Amino acid sequence: MTRLVVKRESLGINTKHTSPSYIDGSDEQVLVSSDYGLPTTSPLGANLLEGHVHSIGYTYPFSAKLADGANFDIAIAFASGIQPKVTIEGLCVGNAMGYLYENATTSGGTALAQVNLNRNSVDTGNAAAVLNPTVSATGTLLGSYVLIGGVKKKATGGDLTSVSMLLKPLTTYLLRLTNVSGADQAAEMTITWYE
Repeated sequence: MTRLVVKRESLGINTKHTSPSYIDGSDEQVLVSSDYGLPTTSPLGANLLEGHVHSIGYTYPFSAKLADGANFDIAIAFASGIQPKVTIEGLCVGNAMGYLYENATTSGGTALAQVNLNRNSVDTGNAAAVLNPTVSATGTLLGSYVLIGGVKKKATGGDLTSVSMLLKPLTTYLLRLTNVSGADQAAEMTITWYE
């Protein structure tokens, strides 16, 4: 397996012959061949490299568990012109139900800070999210999800569920996780998106 590294004389487009090549992690130009294929990445990976992937979330840790029968709500909305590609993950150590609503009516809550997952980027994202707002209307149910983790003191561990969607701008989405395990449990929700 021979790896060909190229020293290019011209970076222009007026050459008569071209061969596909790429810059590797050592800043060397490598010709594409059967042994060294053209690197590809997913849209998420490409947006991460560009600094356009953001995340928010909240955790009820083992030291301050989500009460049995209690809801854990996150409301999120995106700016005008933004159609985010979103992945939502929910986890509970015991049995729980997850719900996703569109066009919810909420007020108040605690603001959640966004994190750019490319720590070299200064892009701030275009979403606003709050934890446990007052919910006057849940809106349209888009999906409900069962998280199986066990009941009471026989909870055997958490179940993670996730959903990916393309959301609308200027629309409030309500993510709700309800602990139905019969005991207080650690729980978390995370929303990751690129714009």
